[in-house]
Amino acid sequence: MGRKFEKNLIKLLYFFGISSFIYLIKKPLAKDWLLVFFIKSYYASLVDKLVVNKGYVQYPTRFPKQVKTSVLFDYIIFPITCVFYNQLTKDSRILQCLLKVLYFSVPMTITELWLEKNTQLVKYKKGWNWKTTFYSLSFSFLLVRFSMSVIRCLFNNKYDFS
Repeated sequence: MGRKFEKNLIKLLYFFGISSFIYLIKKPLAKDWLLVFFIKSYYASLVDKLVVNKGYVQYPTRFPKQVKTSVLFDYIIFPITCVFYNQLTKDSRILQCLLKVLYFSVPMTITELWLEKNTQLVKYKKGWNWKTTFYSLSFSFLLVRFSMSVIRCLFNNKYDFS
């Protein structure tokens, strides 16, 4: 794949991400979904910065160039996907949450693996592989979902950690 394809893909994903964000904040419980979005952005940026600085992953083609991590993924695509996951699992029990995380982590892992093999958008280094991506994505979705359960519990005086 060429640089032009990669740059157009990045533009398309930015457009998709911003459009999705606008859609998300119009839904009921927008306050919850914005909180999920910002918690996920925070977690993703911390982890991605650590992973990139340790040399496990590299983003050769990115926007903006000054940042070594993937702004698109950390601050738009991953947080929006996490909001969708939290919307899907809002009333789900623990086992359902564990199963539904696969709806998101499997396609994202496959997409990242394809991007790693066919583009310069992401490159695995130092033993990083699709399994590591899958486990980190899944854990991250579940961590944010658990965080939201705790926040709802604390602010609604409910003790349901499902």
